[in-house]
Amino acid sequence: MNLVPRVGAFLGIPLLSAAAPFLVLPVISRLAGPEGWGDISAAQAIGTLGAIALTFGWGIYGPPAVAQTTSEHVRQRLYRDSLVVRGLASLVVLPLCLLITWAVVGPAHLLDSLLLAGSLALTGMLPTWYCIGIGRPMLMARYDVVPRVAATVVALPLLLLTGEIWPYPVLTIVALALPIVLFSRRVLAGYDSSAEPPRSLWSRIRQTAATAGIDAAGNAYGSTPVPVAAAALPAVDSSSYGSADRLYRVGTTVVVAALGNAFQGWVLDPTAADARRRQWTAIGTHAVAGLVGLAFLALLGPWTTALVFGADVAAERATATWYGVAFLFISLSTPLIRNLLIPAGQGRMVLTLTLASSVVGLALMALGAARQDGQAIAMGLAASEVLLVSLLLVPALRRMPARRSTTPPATDATAGRSAS
Repeated sequence: MNLVPRVGAFLGIPLLSAAAPFLVLPVISRLAGPEGWGDISAAQAIGTLGAIALTFGWGIYGPPAVAQTTSEHVRQRLYRDSLVVRGLASLVVLPLCLLITWAVVGPAHLLDSLLLAGSLALTGMLPTWYCIGIGRPMLMARYDVVPRVAATVVALPLLLLTGEIWPYPVLTIVALALPIVLFSRRVLAGYDSSAEPPRSLWSRIRQTAATAGIDAAGNAYGSTPVPVAAAALPAVDSSSYGSADRLYRVGTTVVVAALGNAFQGWVLDPTAADARRRQWTAIGTHAVAGLVGLAFLALLGPWTTALVFGADVAAERATATWYGVAFLFISLSTPLIRNLLIPAGQGRMVLTLTLASSVVGLALMALGAARQDGQAIAMGLAASEVLLVSLLLVPALRRMPARRSTTPPATDATAGRSAS
């Protein structure tokens, strides 16, 4: 698939997925009220963090591993291994998500919050990474986006008729579980696992451990602010904070993640004669997207959240601006990590620097929480992203392909082994 159709497909499909909840989120925010919306936002953030943990690095490790083999058996083995690894992770992650949600949210919307956190965590089992690896965005639409959009459309009248929030996460869980089962049956049809070495699964766990750490650490401070705000701020203030965070999440999902997915296979194509130009194209595109996101959040964030979620829970301009800064720098770090450092086998270095920036960000968030200052919590998120890019930039650019290079700096499959 050429670059423009690839970017269009990988942007359009996540855009549909990200836009669908906006059919119900305005209803949910009004059903929950200014006080309950903070709890709902916290549950969504906890569930998002749970999904990252449940993915166990396959979102980073999986696509290039699948893309760099044409063997159907190897692809089946990779997918089988991912199911087993993520299934084992779910035994810990799902109960932990529910426990944290129970501890953070208030009693008024406890059931709704638990179901929302669980449904979002379950997205970590989706086969999206596999569809990205084989370059088939329409397969991702069929087994991921369309079922969730359908669940949202069905849930909307139920929420309006009953005045209850729980039908939405329940329908979402069904829309996740059924496609996961059907897709797994499709991919694993005829697969013979008896031919695999007994230690292959444990090898795979070791290979994905570093990328799982990068995923977890890199998103810990990204998903932590809302639970911190919910625990530390007055209910109305945490609801306003949650609106800014929700708008930011849509942007990172649609623009940053989708651009990263679209560019990764194109940039790392081993047959490309213009590898250096492709790297700079990806970096430049992410920079432009980041600047647009910063401007939108800073200038239109309060107005947009007031329109969508209600004036009572609209984001404050300063908070939205700090989220815009975070958006710019997470957009900049995406091509550096995915296309330069991880392919060059620098997973451990990325993990170390990500942890360092996370510690700084979390410390600033804790300070903001102690002062009951939502703007300071958002500033902690932005500071961690700025620091990470500052630490990654020089090592990443050192691994930029030479001019007229015919090969990328390394393969992701090799990087997964080297970083383990």
